[in-house]
Formats: sequence, structure tokens, C-alpha cells
Amino acid sequence: MIGTRDPFVAATRRGLLAMGFGFATAVGLAACGNADVVTNSYPTLADAKAAGALAPGRMPDRLPAGSHDLREARDLDTQRRWGLFSFPSDQRDQLAAILEPEEMSLTGQNCDVPGRIEWWPMLLRGSLDDERIRATGIRAYRSKGRELIFAVNWNQGRGYYWTPGGAAR
Repeated sequence: MIGTRDPFVAATRRGLLAMGFGFATAVGLAACGNADVVTNSYPTLADAKAAGALAPGRMPDRLPAGSHDLREARDLDTQRRWGLFSFPSDQRDQLAAILEPEEMSLTGQNCDVPGRIEWWPMLLRGSLDDERIRATGIRAYRSKGRELIFAVNWNQGRGYYWTPGGAAR
């Protein structure tokens, strides 16, 4: 009959519309995930200090004086943080002074970095593989306050730090 609607077709359309709306909502929420993650870059440690980045919960306050090419990220909700920096080879002792002297294994550690922190190396994301990481020349240490993990390539003068996130799943 003309003008009548098949209840099955109408129900199917409503279901498809609801599924489409649900999918769009999920995509939108995923795109906004980690919206409270703030990132910053600084050419030198002096610039980071002038910007107030050496405050508690941000960058470590005792990085080598000549540190440069610094990046930081922090999650305002969870207080997690990540950062990287380069340091002069003649200031290795300054970095060593803020680290526990013994190396640590990263096997079993999980570094849950938000995807929007695109500058964080893939090697240090997710469930960490100590053997692969060590093969690149990186050695891992806990900070003396044990609030951060540092991964350092002493030969390249490059360091990474993050808030420990627990054991890998």
C-alpha cells in the first residue's frame, strides 16, 4: 500500500541511526582522549626555568646545567609526566648525581604514553623490552627520590624520564 511504512524498515533505520550516532560519539571521545595532557618544548634549561617548568610535578629541577632541546608532557588529571633532554658530555656527572647508582631492568615495566606525545620514542612505549632497549645503548635508572625512571644514552647525551606506571599487562 502506498503511504504505509513497514515497521521492520522503520526499526532498522532507527537502529542504524543509533549505531551511527554511537560510533560518532566514540570517535569524538577518542579524539579528545588525554585532553588534559600538556606539552612544552624549550631550547635550553634556562628557558625552561624562566617559563616555570622546573616546578614540582613538572621537569626535574636538577638536570645538567647545559641541558638543551628539552620537551615535557604532563597529564593534569593523573600527574603522570614524560620528558626528554640532551646534555653535554662534560656534564654527565651532574645527571648521575640525581640518579640511583645501580642500573635497573625495564623488563616488566609499562610506559603508558598518550599517543598525542608524538616525540616520545616508540621503543619506550607500552610494555618495555629491556634487552631491545639496552641494545640501543640506553641504560635505565630510578631517580634518587624514586619518583621517576630515567632512560639515558650516555654516549649520545640524551635522556628520557617518566613517572613509573607499574608492571606491564
